[in-house]
Amino acid sequence: MTEAGPATIESLSRDRPSRRPLEIFAAIFVAAGLIYSFHLGADALGASEAFSAWSAAKPGIAAIAQTPVLHEPGKFLFYYAALHYYTRIFGLSEISLRSMSVIFSLMTLALVFALGCEMFNQSTALAAAAIWAFNPFAVAFAHTARMYPMLIALALAHLLTLVRVRSRPSIGVGVGCGILGAAMPYTHMAGLMILGAEAAILLRDLARGRRDTIAWMAIILAGVLFVPYLPYAIRQSQQMIYGQWLDYLGPPYNYPLAGKLAAGLAAAGVTLWLVFGRTVERDGDEPLRVLVAWIGLPALAFAVGSVILHPMFNPRYFAPGIAASSLLFAGLIGAWSAKWRNLIAAGFALACLILLPFARSKPQPWRDLAGDVTAGGASEPVFFESGFVSNENTANLPNGGFPFGYYSVPFNYYFKGANPRIAIPGYDPNTARLTIEERVSAAGGGWLVSWKDRDDVKSELPDANRFRVVETYWQPHLAIYRITPAVK
Repeated sequence: MTEAGPATIESLSRDRPSRRPLEIFAAIFVAAGLIYSFHLGADALGASEAFSAWSAAKPGIAAIAQTPVLHEPGKFLFYYAALHYYTRIFGLSEISLRSMSVIFSLMTLALVFALGCEMFNQSTALAAAAIWAFNPFAVAFAHTARMYPMLIALALAHLLTLVRVRSRPSIGVGVGCGILGAAMPYTHMAGLMILGAEAAILLRDLARGRRDTIAWMAIILAGVLFVPYLPYAIRQSQQMIYGQWLDYLGPPYNYPLAGKLAAGLAAAGVTLWLVFGRTVERDGDEPLRVLVAWIGLPALAFAVGSVILHPMFNPRYFAPGIAASSLLFAGLIGAWSAKWRNLIAAGFALACLILLPFARSKPQPWRDLAGDVTAGGASEPVFFESGFVSNENTANLPNGGFPFGYYSVPFNYYFKGANPRIAIPGYDPNTARLTIEERVSAAGGGWLVSWKDRDDVKSELPDANRFRVVETYWQPHLAIYRITPAVK
C-alpha cells in the first residue's frame, strides 16, 4: 500500500471511516457556531435586514406575497415565510432575526463536510470545511438577516441529493432532491441558474451513456413545483429589472456588437467543453468537473448577461457557488498533494480567524438617529426620499419605487415616536427642497435621511442663507442631515 502512494491511501479512506476527521470537524463546527453567534445584536440592522423584519412581521404568507414590488422588489418569498413563523416564536429582535441565518450557516458547514465525504473522502471534506467555516463570506452571511444563508443551505442540500441519486438512484432521495431544487428559486431567482447548471451536468452524463433517470426526474420535479410561482415572478420581473437598473446595477453597458458576440461565443465554448469535453479525472463521477460546472456556469451566465443584456453580476447572487468553492479548492489541491491540501486549509482557516476582528463592517446609524430625533422633540419631521435607491446616473429619473422612502423601514424599526415621517420625491430635488423648507420652518427643525451622494443631495438641501444644515452621518448611499432655521 505504501508503494501505491497517497492517492490509493486517500481512496481507501472512503471505505474506512475514521473518527479523527469527525472529531476535528465537530471542533470546527462548535467554534464556527460561537463565532457566528457572537455579537448578533450588537450592531443595528442594516436597511435590507430591516426589510426582512418588516416582511416577516406581516400577518401571514398571503400578505407577504401580495406586497407590491415597488415596496420590496426582492420578493424572497420562501425566506420571508420561514422568517415569519420563526419570529412568531422567537420575536423580532436583532438576535432573533439573525439567529435563523446562524442556523442555516451551520447547516451549510455540515453540508460542505457531507458533500466532501460524498464526492471525495473525509480528509478532503475536513479541509473544505476548515476553508469555509471562518471565511469572511461565511461569517458575514451568518451575521445578516437576509435570505442568502438559506439559499446556500438549500442549494448545497440539493447538490448533495443530486450527487447521491447520480451514483445510487433512489426514488425517495430523488423526490427530496426535486423539492429542494424548487425551494431554491422560491428563495432567490438565482436558483434557476443552478438548476440550469445541473441540467448541463446531467446532459454530459447522457452523452457519456449514463441515463440518470431519477436525477432527471428530480430536475423536472423542481421545475414543475416552480411553475405555480412563475406567472407571479414574470409579472414582477419588469419592475424588478427597472428598479435594479436605477439601483446599484446601473444602465446597460454600451459594448459594441462584436464584443457581445465574442462574450457569447466564449461562454458557449466553455459550456460545450464542460458538457462534452474529454474526461480528465479517474473518478467516473467526475466530482471536480461537476463542481466547476455547478459553480462556474451560473457565474458565467451572470457575467455574460452583464455584457450582452444588462448589468447583473453580483457575488451575492452566486453565494452557493462561493461556499462550494471550498470543496473545489480542497479537491484540486488534494489531487496534487494531500499534505499541501491539509496545510493550506489549516493556514487559510488560521488567517481568517486572525483577520476576523478587522473585517467588521461599519455599524448602521439607526439606533443613534432614533435617539437624536427623540431628543429634538416630537414635532420635528424626518424626511425620506422616495424612489429606488438610484446611482448617480439615474438619481433624477421619475419612478414609483419605495413610495414611503427606502430608509423609513430601518428608521421605524428603531423609532416609535410620533414625529412626522415625510416622503419627498428623490427624483425631484426642487419639490423636495420646498417641502423641507416649509416643514422645517414650521417645526423649528428636522432631519433628512438621503441615499444620494454629497453632490446630488445639494440640490434638495434648503437655502443656506435661511437654514443651517449639518451632516451628522455619511457612508456610500446613506447620509443624515440635521436641518434647523438659521439664527438671525
